[in-house]
Amino acid sequence: MKKTLLALLLGLGVVTAATAQVITYVEEPPGLMGGYDFTWVGPDDGWGSPDLSIPGTSVTDTLAFVSDGTVGDSLGCNALVNGVDVAGKIAVVYRGSCEFGTKALNAENAGAVAVVIINNVAGAPVGMGAGADGAAVSIPVIMISQSDGALMKSEIDAGNVIMFIGNKAGFFGDDVGMFPQDILMSEYTAKPAAIAQNDTEFNVMPGAWVHNYGSNDQVGITLNVVVDQGGTELYNETSAGVDILSGDSAFLTVPTFSQSTYGGFYTITYTSGIGGGGIVDEFEGDNEFVTTLLIDSLWSYADIDPVTELPIPTAHFRPSGNTTGFTTCTHFRDPNASRMAALGLYSSASKSAGDSVTGEFIEATLYEWNDVFTGLSDPNIQVLDINAVATGEYNYVTDESSQMVYIPFDDPVVLVDDQRYLFCVTTFNDLLFVGFDSYYDYDENTTMYDQPVSITENGGSWFVLGFGTDVTCAVSPMFGAADVSVNDLDRVDLTPYPNPTAQEVRIPLKGLNGNAELTVRDMAGKVVLDQDVTLGGEVLVVNADRFQNGTYLFDLRLRDGKRSTFRVVVTR
Repeated sequence: MKKTLLALLLGLGVVTAATAQVITYVEEPPGLMGGYDFTWVGPDDGWGSPDLSIPGTSVTDTLAFVSDGTVGDSLGCNALVNGVDVAGKIAVVYRGSCEFGTKALNAENAGAVAVVIINNVAGAPVGMGAGADGAAVSIPVIMISQSDGALMKSEIDAGNVIMFIGNKAGFFGDDVGMFPQDILMSEYTAKPAAIAQNDTEFNVMPGAWVHNYGSNDQVGITLNVVVDQGGTELYNETSAGVDILSGDSAFLTVPTFSQSTYGGFYTITYTSGIGGGGIVDEFEGDNEFVTTLLIDSLWSYADIDPVTELPIPTAHFRPSGNTTGFTTCTHFRDPNASRMAALGLYSSASKSAGDSVTGEFIEATLYEWNDVFTGLSDPNIQVLDINAVATGEYNYVTDESSQMVYIPFDDPVVLVDDQRYLFCVTTFNDLLFVGFDSYYDYDENTTMYDQPVSITENGGSWFVLGFGTDVTCAVSPMFGAADVSVNDLDRVDLTPYPNPTAQEVRIPLKGLNGNAELTVRDMAGKVVLDQDVTLGGEVLVVNADRFQNGTYLFDLRLRDGKRSTFRVVVTR
């Protein structure tokens, strides 16, 4: 059993590389001052660039666009012709046309002290492969987003942007903060309402490691945690103040958050603060971290979109060196699992360079995981005794690259209390990348709860830590009540639209005719609509005006035994 990490390749998406105390911070001009999302490279990535996580490793200088003598954006794919403008400064280039390493080496050869690469597509910055030249680069290299690059462009042209890149330990006098790996958050980001009915079945124990990154000792450092639902504050607690010496840290806790009943979408905001003498934190970019929590019909460890209430696949990965496909899984176990049936799962896929996924397919499998162990710290943990109990597949007939798609199982499966399960997605070639979450880091959670989160298989070997605690499988199973599992039903796959919707739901009938019963439940299991309908024509239209904002499970049962279940999001 591999408890080491599986090496990965990045597809579309972002790896949030602001680990430890590494930051990208604009000092001038005032209108742009602040921290920015970024990715960075180092020796572990095959580059010769310095390891920015080492204290004291940083660079501060003016940004300057490169020119390689070609028409268009500053791509830096050839030797630079404006070395006099770039020498001694942080070179700025755009992504595209050649390897990242080539761009960085051309900038370094012209005298640049660091390189900022601006993404050429919308969305967050992405990981950067070293390519043929990356190992020869010895200066820091980062990427920022296309939108942030556009925001800075005119000021860069004017020579007004001064940027700090690197490890901020000791850079500021008064500076406390925390990063994703420091946060003790909810054990899951989404949990079905059927197994989170009250405070005996679910609660959140918030906490965080707060670091004093500044050069000054601090007194009265606190952690504040606020839980909000739909604009209503449900919980607001602040820890006792603690003194933290420069370069040290402390784990701060607040009381447990719990409710007598749960349901819907929550945000949980963690904020660290300096408490004494009117001292102001000089870098606030790492003082706040926001987590999400959804109690409805999903189980997930990925960040949840507040509008669609679906997981967000912020990055897409496959194992390095993979040639035949791989499997990635989400772990599930609950003492009240028998209340539910597993209906299917959500996942996403992409190809490199934005290529279409049309014509590809992925397979969904639900396994019973029967190996006996207590947790990640148990030396007996392994993936040897697994039994497939449900399958499904998704054929990409259109290009739904990087989009969450629902894969129903051929038959729902009623679960067993305290049984471990793996909800898995499998690819079958070296072209597809599968969706992961790179916003959260489950380092502190796995230390506290000691349970698997993401498990990955490649070439016949299973890795119980997957790609690491900072890259979490976004495969998210969907559940219904245990009585929805009726093996003799003839299931029909119907896809409603628009979804999300504000006014009406249109359900393509695919030739279905006759009398049927339509039942609609909210995510707490309450029936909000139960009516007989007569099917005929091409589309069944359901008025959604009667539904409040939220997610609903539609269950359409025909008298001849055919049945379709699907999920609809109502938002106005």
